[in-house]
Amino acid sequence: MRFILKSFCCAFIITLTLVSLTFAQSGRSKQRAGDAKKNQPPPQAEATPTPTPSTGAEPVNEMPDLESVKVETNLVTVPVIVSDRNNLYIPDMQQEEFTVEEDGVRQELIFFGSITQPFHVVLMLDTSGSTQEKLGQIQRAATAFVNELQPADRVKLISFDDKILDYGDFTNDREAVRAAIGRMRSGNGTKLYDAMRLAIASLKRVQGRKAIIIFTDGVDWHSDHASIDENRRQLEEAGIIVYPIRYDTREESERSVRQQQRDGQRVDLGTIFGGGSQSPTTPSANPDVKIPLPPGAGKEKPTIGGIPIPPILIPQTNDPNRRNDPTRPNTGGQGDDIDQMLNLLYSTADGYLNDLALVTGGKLYRADMISSLPVAFASIAAELRTQYSLGYYPTNAARDGKFRKIKVRTTRKGLSVRARPGYRAPKANK
Repeated sequence: MRFILKSFCCAFIITLTLVSLTFAQSGRSKQRAGDAKKNQPPPQAEATPTPTPSTGAEPVNEMPDLESVKVETNLVTVPVIVSDRNNLYIPDMQQEEFTVEEDGVRQELIFFGSITQPFHVVLMLDTSGSTQEKLGQIQRAATAFVNELQPADRVKLISFDDKILDYGDFTNDREAVRAAIGRMRSGNGTKLYDAMRLAIASLKRVQGRKAIIIFTDGVDWHSDHASIDENRRQLEEAGIIVYPIRYDTREESERSVRQQQRDGQRVDLGTIFGGGSQSPTTPSANPDVKIPLPPGAGKEKPTIGGIPIPPILIPQTNDPNRRNDPTRPNTGGQGDDIDQMLNLLYSTADGYLNDLALVTGGKLYRADMISSLPVAFASIAAELRTQYSLGYYPTNAARDGKFRKIKVRTTRKGLSVRARPGYRAPKANK
């Protein structure tokens, strides 16, 4: 009995000792893990995921939550084109041959994207009613442009009329891109500013060299979410170069309006540009001119540059002295009400497209004859192949929303440098 009791006591003591050692070892392991965690560097921001290739699915007719793709960064990127006196592009520039000044202050370059770095390109095609008879030529020219890009370049397609169609994420699958271009169909209306807003947001999610190529007449009829001013501000904050290809529909539009006049119909730009017939009216300064407002008057109105510009109604009259006589020819100059309205519409369109090129360092191409469209696309593809991207963190770190001037120079003699004239600093959230 005494022997059994002694054995039990020994076993109990051994067990207690082993348990104590286990707890001690565990405590030391936790302490070492905690110390190691303290000595680790702070976690880095999550990198932007590489876009997945397009699946070739049907386009998505949605406006995404653009705020969800906003990228917070202080890095200023500047697309740069370098050419010689013969307008030949220079493909062998090095980082040390560039200098960048912001508001006259020299900046330190910390990023250099050479011509070998892949591009992210958004190709935007206007498929409004005015392109219906020319869509086949537009599709062939767009396909030829895609074939001109480098194998690693990624393309995203957006078409726009009264709907904005997104044909998938950036991809270098050329067959998928060609198939998507072939599926495009003409519609009505032209939500140009909204489509540009989507394109800019898509490129904010990627780094490196990036561009937007947009084929359109520049007329917006009518966007729901964006305006000229918003598009400009977004581009001033982004390192995106824009190449507008402008085609002319002024003559066709006026022909349609004059036909409405001759047929005794209400002159309604909404039916021409795809906004639909519009019946409510509001008085104007001229009692013989009624100005139809669009459906839901007072809420959404067709705009020119974000300013509500309604179409006009011109009554029939046989008095040759009446200013709006439907038989009165277009004499140019001030012209009649139709002439003035179309002049305003198309001068705004031209100004918008020219502005896209100027604020981004791009170039405006005119393809008033659709037959010249392949040449415009080929010229842009050649320029993209020799475009550089410079990046720096500005010495002025203030988040004040102010515009800052940029000047890019090269130390190599006899060369011309084209870059965006400046950028708008981000504004601190209050």
